[in-house]
Amino acid sequence: MSHPHAPLRWPVITARVLTGIFGSYAFTWGFAAASTAALVGLGTDYHDAEQGVVMFAFVLFLALFLWSFSERSLKRVGVVLVAGAALQFTAAWAIQRAILA
Repeated sequence: MSHPHAPLRWPVITARVLTGIFGSYAFTWGFAAASTAALVGLGTDYHDAEQGVVMFAFVLFLALFLWSFSERSLKRVGVVLVAGAALQFTAAWAIQRAILA
């Protein structure tokens, strides 16, 4: 663990930025897919569900992006964002299969 006042190195900064952008995007995309599928499964019109979820997704992306920089552990950020995205994509896939069955 580095000293709290140690200068950051470019590879660490680059990893943090890329994880923040792409990890937050994947998590938000998974959330949007799962939420839209769940709302359609509950009887909401597809376009209404999609529009409502996308409006919330902008706020979610911003919150995750900011959190990715405030969290001390880059490893924790990566695990939470990638695992969360994978779980949500799996849930979206399962919900969509159930709707189409």
